[in-house]
Amino acid sequence: MTRLLAAMMGFVFCVPAFALDANRQGVDVSALAQSNSWRALLHIPWGENKHSYIDDPRYFLAKDGPSNRTAELVATLAAFAQDPESTACRFPARYQWLQQEGVLPPTLLAHCDEYQQWRTQTDINRVVLVLAASYLNSPSSMYGHTFLRLDPAGERSESAFLSYALNFAANIPAGENGLLYAYRGILGGYPGLFSMQPYYEKIQEYSRLENRDMWAYPLRLSAEQIDTLLAHTWELREINFDYYYFDENCSFRLLELLEVALPDVDLTSRFTRAAMPVDTVRAVIDAGLTEEPEYRASKRVELELLLADFNGEQRRLINALATRDDALASADFVRYVDLERQAMAMAAYRYLRYSDNRAQRSSAGAARSLALLREVQGHGRIEWPQALSPAQPDQGHPTSLFALNVGSRDDRQYSTAEWRISYHDALDSAVGYPAGASLSMGRLEVRWQEGRNADDDNIQLQRFDPVAIRSLAPRNGFFSPLSWQVDAGLERLDDAPEQSLVSRVSGGAGFSAGVLGGVAYALPGLRLEYNGDAKQHLRLAPHVALGQLWQGAVLATELSFSYSDFGGDGERRSVSVSSNWAFSSAYALRGSVVYRHQPWGESTGIELQWRYYF
Repeated sequence: MTRLLAAMMGFVFCVPAFALDANRQGVDVSALAQSNSWRALLHIPWGENKHSYIDDPRYFLAKDGPSNRTAELVATLAAFAQDPESTACRFPARYQWLQQEGVLPPTLLAHCDEYQQWRTQTDINRVVLVLAASYLNSPSSMYGHTFLRLDPAGERSESAFLSYALNFAANIPAGENGLLYAYRGILGGYPGLFSMQPYYEKIQEYSRLENRDMWAYPLRLSAEQIDTLLAHTWELREINFDYYYFDENCSFRLLELLEVALPDVDLTSRFTRAAMPVDTVRAVIDAGLTEEPEYRASKRVELELLLADFNGEQRRLINALATRDDALASADFVRYVDLERQAMAMAAYRYLRYSDNRAQRSSAGAARSLALLREVQGHGRIEWPQALSPAQPDQGHPTSLFALNVGSRDDRQYSTAEWRISYHDALDSAVGYPAGASLSMGRLEVRWQEGRNADDDNIQLQRFDPVAIRSLAPRNGFFSPLSWQVDAGLERLDDAPEQSLVSRVSGGAGFSAGVLGGVAYALPGLRLEYNGDAKQHLRLAPHVALGQLWQGAVLATELSFSYSDFGGDGERRSVSVSSNWAFSSAYALRGSVVYRHQPWGESTGIELQWRYYF
């Protein structure tokens, strides 16, 4: 027993001779355990005495490895002493780091056939951070999504279609309800996993099926850093992480992965509350790790660009070409010159392919596509317009907000402090954000209000919105998307005698269209409200929202009208005009005038707000 204890104590301070470089006599385990490289490999946050983000015990060799760096390092060294080759094959990134520190010999990975075969297949010479634009029709993609594109070396590097996509996502059961996903995603109800797939599948998913623009930011990583990243990716196979929608999400996990390749670069510590994809991209840019980004327009953007040069008659003919078999032979079509027919046939072909993206292709549709393609190819080559790169998403305003406003309603003064966790509303600067999209999470307003008498002044919760979403997607002769909105939370009826704080859920769906250089919308729906001060506490009212929105990089304005009918409890109407002036990406001023006609009376209010984005 004495000899065994002596051997164990000796191992803590001195690794067995087989594992040492010839020029080394011992290992300072404590110093190695505190290194940034070891912290990053264990996914431990920056700072002292932190617990690993990895929740899967299979990743650790010590029982207290998630919270004890030294214990995990001692257990790792013990595993290498007992079975060096198997341990190196299981933990190639740990092995490479210890080998670079002079602790282990340089040849152990040569015996890892499965790992070497995988590395041969993934012969990567460039890593690219890809941001897919936000997509409001999917709860998991409302804020956008990031993943890493792994570009192969050699001849395969000529096309990004041959690249791999390294992705982190929640492991969601098939057919999961969207609302259940949002609930469980916020509370950490899903495990998250890293996975690799062909990059062209991501293009199909985002650019074609969901019509999302994609931005690719090449990363300045050396060959050695890329090798470390891939070695650690191998270690994380089938390893579970807790997935949280706001912070420990796809984008945050990628930053952790990059810190393994760049252990002295702090990319993660700023994201303590939320890690919005575009903000994590900004963190990588701020660290000086990116090159000039590449833009990939969605198929819808490309199609809208192609359709833009046609007049009304030609656009109707293009629609006919895509939907009727006899349109190619019609007199309306053949009267155009060759180049015009070619251009219209190409637009019709692209539109038909776009329309068939989500539907199962029919034999009639395939025959029509072939006929249109033959018409295009029968008139020689033609140059098609290329989508110009819009403002980069990282150049938009930050996603968190703090605001102060002063206002007056019927000669009563008030001031409000507002905090919003994320993300963007319709009047914020449109630079870098999808047109018509409004998504606010965690919006909180606290108000000081002047009372009827001097003793009545008070501070109270004015509003709390866990979620408020609106998507305005204009319709035209080719596209007929649904516009919709949903919001839920607490709202104070500040002009009512009781100033009740009510709970409400409202939603609606309708349409929007391009009008007067902006977007006009009509969104009928329902409002469910609980008011403890009312005779009937729970009430359901038909509701409609009408408006006109103009968005811009600096100025934005919205005219809106809302109407709710609570039956015996009366009708509520409001008319408002609001304007926002963004004088930088971090600061804006907003003003509004609101008239309300409600069962308890009429009121007119005016507000001026200073907004700070961070």
